[in-house]
Amino acid sequence: MRDDRGQGRGGFQNRGQRDRGQRAPEKTLAQMWPGYLTAGYFDADRHLKPELVSRLLVEPLVSEMGRSWPPLVNHQLRRFFQHCRAIEARLKAKTSTWSAEEAGFRKIDAAAADAFGKSHRKIPQLFHDFIQRNVAAVKTETDFLEGFLPHFEALVGFGAQHLREKDRS
Repeated sequence: MRDDRGQGRGGFQNRGQRDRGQRAPEKTLAQMWPGYLTAGYFDADRHLKPELVSRLLVEPLVSEMGRSWPPLVNHQLRRFFQHCRAIEARLKAKTSTWSAEEAGFRKIDAAAADAFGKSHRKIPQLFHDFIQRNVAAVKTETDFLEGFLPHFEALVGFGAQHLREKDRS
């Protein structure tokens, strides 16, 4: 039951009835993770930087994506991730090369821009920026396979606890 203020029992506002004007400003990637990817995916010894797969930094990022407007939903996250997994499969099976796959990978930046730019946004700014920054950071097949993909896997893994299955708004 709702009271006169649009709140359910216990005084909590119904999730699907949030007023856009009452929402806190969305956090930016720069606020969430200062210096994000400025030095790439790897340390001086060419090992993946642990912070790119750590709960300490990745989980708050995906959690905020799930609270943004519109909230990132698992379906949208997996749509982008599965596109990258398909490229990975072709590269690892040696049925394709990075030079043949690179343009397909870079298209996820355009797909994110499209999903964000629609009149009814499908993804939040934070996820759009995540995709944009990562596409820009990938320069080689190694960057893609050993840098970007493990980082994206961590986002997907931690996202399971924070993202809804479908957008019901």
